[in-house]
Amino acid sequence: MATAAENLWVAQQRPLITAWIKKQFPCFDAIQEHLLNISNVVPQRFILCFFGFLAIVNAYTMRHCLDIALAHIVAPKRKQIRLRNLDTVKLSSFNLYERMEQHRNGTLLSFSYRRHGKDNTYDWSDQLQTFILVSFYVGYVLSHMPSAQLAMRYGGKWVLAIGLAITALLTMLTPAVVKWGGPLALIAIRLLIGFSEGPTYPALSELLSKWVPSKERATLGSLVLSGSQIGISMGNFIAGLLLHRYDWSLIFYYFGVCTLLWFIGFTYMCYNTPEENPFIKVREKQYLQKEIGLVERCQHKTTKTPWRDIFRNLPMWALISATIQYDWTQLQHAAEVPQFIRDAKQQPLIENMINGLHNQMPYIMNWLLSVLSGVISDLLVNYEIFSVTVMRKLMAFVAAVAPNLYDSLLPCLTCSETSNLFAFCHCAINVLGSYYAGIKLTPLDMSPNFAATLMGIANGIGSISGIVAPFIKHSFAGWSQFKIVHAFLWLISTLLISGDIQPFDQLIPLTSDPNKIE
Repeated sequence: MATAAENLWVAQQRPLITAWIKKQFPCFDAIQEHLLNISNVVPQRFILCFFGFLAIVNAYTMRHCLDIALAHIVAPKRKQIRLRNLDTVKLSSFNLYERMEQHRNGTLLSFSYRRHGKDNTYDWSDQLQTFILVSFYVGYVLSHMPSAQLAMRYGGKWVLAIGLAITALLTMLTPAVVKWGGPLALIAIRLLIGFSEGPTYPALSELLSKWVPSKERATLGSLVLSGSQIGISMGNFIAGLLLHRYDWSLIFYYFGVCTLLWFIGFTYMCYNTPEENPFIKVREKQYLQKEIGLVERCQHKTTKTPWRDIFRNLPMWALISATIQYDWTQLQHAAEVPQFIRDAKQQPLIENMINGLHNQMPYIMNWLLSVLSGVISDLLVNYEIFSVTVMRKLMAFVAAVAPNLYDSLLPCLTCSETSNLFAFCHCAINVLGSYYAGIKLTPLDMSPNFAATLMGIANGIGSISGIVAPFIKHSFAGWSQFKIVHAFLWLISTLLISGDIQPFDQLIPLTSDPNKIE
């Protein structure tokens, strides 16, 4: 949390910034009045959760727009597989592992590339495309822990806002980098995009720990943190529509501008804590102070982070393991949307829209189930039918069982059973939505004071899956045996996670005796 001097400086700069915006944008007064009317009707915690949800949506649209555009940036080398030919193609060819395997020719890495002058596409090697996609996750993993410490020190608002604003600017620069800098420059900018997007989840966890009471944690937390499903869905759908008519560079500009618009609304409407928010009503502030029981941070800027106790904690390792299993499963069951979007350019616009909506339904249903599972969790906990820990384990167990049944029963289905196959795949993806009410919220449950740190550790380590997924398959001789180990680790993790506050959730000043807890 920022100190009093820093808060005073921010308060002094706000009128100057507001005056400059009014001068540049005369319509600002009307927009400001409209926002004030909204803030007087809607509780401030709901407004913050809404902008937090949009933050993750924007983060995922910018993250995945290159995955879609890459199929249009690179010159096609072989005939694309069309969705209507499923009867002649095994489902495993739609698996991300298989796609990444096709990006590798032998054991030697090739970085050869050249440009096609006629259609403004590039002849990049498959290995080079793989490294372009992986470079994002390298930066993404590296920035989790530093951003978590910054969020705890200065508050989550500006860490989140500045991170996504930089991501938006870099995303809008991507087309120019591709055209003038080549693939190596694209790898560099994707590394920076991943680094600037890494603070998203840790900073949001810090904000949620200060704004969302425990009685509403599963509902509001699931609503916010599951925005990734809407981000993937809307990103694929909108990109498909834009690519139907326009050049691939437009999708980078579109998603970048959307994020900058979010940045303006978020920085004006949202604050680190209820005490800093000038729009909050006294009744809501008193309610949050009573329910959340905010602990005043020490007079110093930071408190001592109990690293040793965190890494000695068994539920913490269960959280890390469960996050790895979920991220791995998401990659394993990722659809070949970019390939389908490329093929859809040959279809009429209406048919393209219908097919796009059909392909995005699993993600939309996943998000709806995430919110529904959060509402059910809060109801059962608030009526004292189940404890928080039991409810988290139940939801995590549901999320763990469905994908493993998917892996076990998939060989029993044939590609001639197209409707049954897709229905089965959709169900497996949909049930994963309970993961958010089961696992993703546990950093807030385990340690409200260090939620950003726990989220940074778990989500950062879990995101390593995005780096190793293209290569790890060749490291295991018995792939089927590895799937069994994967399922076993996930089920064990669900049994060991906890929704109770852990012993290390106590603030220790840097200047105090380490053995003394105040």
